[in-house]
Parts: sequence; structure tokens; C-alpha cells
Amino acid sequence: MPHPLRTTTTGPRMEGVAAEVPRPAGQPVPPAVQTAPPPSPAWRRHAGSAGRHLSRYALLVVLIALWQFTSTVWLPAKDPYLAVLMPAPTSIIAATAELVANGDLFMHLFASLKRELSAFVLSLAAIPLGIAMGWWRPVYVQVNPVIEILRPIPPLAWIPLSILWFGLSDMQNQFIILLGIFFPILVNTVTAVRTVDANLIRASRTLGASEWDVLRTVVFKAALPQIITGIRIGLGVGWMALVAAELVGATTGLGFMINDARSILRTDIIVVGMLTIGVMGLLIDLGIRWLGKRLLPWSPALAK
Repeated sequence: MPHPLRTTTTGPRMEGVAAEVPRPAGQPVPPAVQTAPPPSPAWRRHAGSAGRHLSRYALLVVLIALWQFTSTVWLPAKDPYLAVLMPAPTSIIAATAELVANGDLFMHLFASLKRELSAFVLSLAAIPLGIAMGWWRPVYVQVNPVIEILRPIPPLAWIPLSILWFGLSDMQNQFIILLGIFFPILVNTVTAVRTVDANLIRASRTLGASEWDVLRTVVFKAALPQIITGIRIGLGVGWMALVAAELVGATTGLGFMINDARSILRTDIIVVGMLTIGVMGLLIDLGIRWLGKRLLPWSPALAK
């Protein structure tokens, strides 16, 4: 007697085809099992990832190639003098190697960074002043008019007076940088303190915290993300002000190197100085952002 769940087939049996087993009435038919495709080789995955990363710089590569063609082919054919005023990327690379080999680039870079760091340390006085202005209304009423008169004055407008006061010295350059860094830190600190969640302050006072404890453990920590944002903005403005001050009031630094190269018509060195300023500004900003993420991992604003 044949098995009740086994069907018999009539005719020739197809090789490799299993016999169909009947299912009870009303039982749903299970979906067909789909097998996952085999994983691609590791080299292919790495090549695809590298291609996606390189595609981000496609426009930059095109612009550099166009720059090279313009400086070495089109401008010399039109006017050789214009070719001198617009150095090619290959000439800039050669000038960079020359400045690195003789040590001039590092000497001027370290001089500028030293002035920036010195002025930044002095400008940190804006943090306690900003906390006082944001926390105590009488301090804000007295100090804010003075700040709002001085803040709109560009740091570069102070260069003539600073040269008369301090001469051509590091003090003069640090004064200009200080003006560029101080006000962004101060404004952001005041705003941060005045926008701290009032519920946090009330809760800390309810738990018996003193005025100093509220400032130190609640207000200051809650304001830190925006204070760091002010430091980022201030360092950027101070870096630009530094180079401008060095153009007219220094004997070392990247600004002096650019101005000195202008006097001898070394446009390649001018561009090297400009690119160094841009790269260092980017590295300073990335460093502040990295430090903020490490010090304040709980801040959603700095985690982006």
C-alpha cells in the first residue's frame, strides 16, 4: 500500500525534480527561500570605497588642472608678464620645497603661532567677564555699553595706534589678535549664561546649592558648548587679524613673509604663505572641535 503522504508519478521521472508533497487544505504556501548572493571580494569593496572618497575631490582636481593649464600654456601665449603674476601649481610646490629646505617657512609659521597663542591666553579673560555680565544684571548694565562701542571697530583700524603705542614688536601684533579673539568669546559667553535653562538653576537651589555652586557646577558647565563655539570663532578672527597686522607691523611671521615676497615679485612664495594660512586655520578649527568633543561628549551641539 503506498504511503499516504507520498504521491506517485506517471510517466518518465525527471531527474533532479523532487516529488511534490500535498499540504492540508487552508495551509498557506511558504514563500520561496531566496539565497543571499555571495559576498564580493575584499579588494572590490576597498576599491569601491576608495572610489567614493576620491570622487569628492573631483572638482578640486579639475580646478588645479585648469589652473596649471592657464599658468603654463594660455597666459604665456597671451602675455608672459601675466604668467609671472599667476604661478602654476608646480611652481608653488617647488617654492614650498625651497622654503621648507631653508627653514624659512617653519620660522615664520612658528612666529605667527606664538603670537596667536599668547593673545589667546590673554583673551580668556573674556570668559569670567562674560559670566559676570550674563549672571549679574548691574554688571551687564555698566559694561555692555562700553563693549558695544568697542566691538564694531575692526581690529585692523587699531593698527596705526598700536604701532605708535607698542612699536613694531610682538606686543603690537598680540594686541591686534587680542581684539579679534576677545569679543567673539565675550559675546558667546554672555549669551550662553543668559540662556541657561532656568529649571536647572531652580533645581540646584532647591537642593541647597550656594550661589558659587550654581555658577560653578550648573551655569558654567551648561554654557561651555557655546563658549567653545565662541573660542572657535575668536581664534579664526584672531588668525586673520594676525596676518593683517604682520603685513605692516612685524619683521617675522606669515604676513611678513607674504609682504616681503611681494617686494621681490615672488608670487609663488605669496601663494605658499596664503595656503599655509588657510591650512593652519583649518587645523586650528579642527583641533578646537576635537577638544570640545572629548571634553564635552554629552553636548549634542559639539557632537555634530
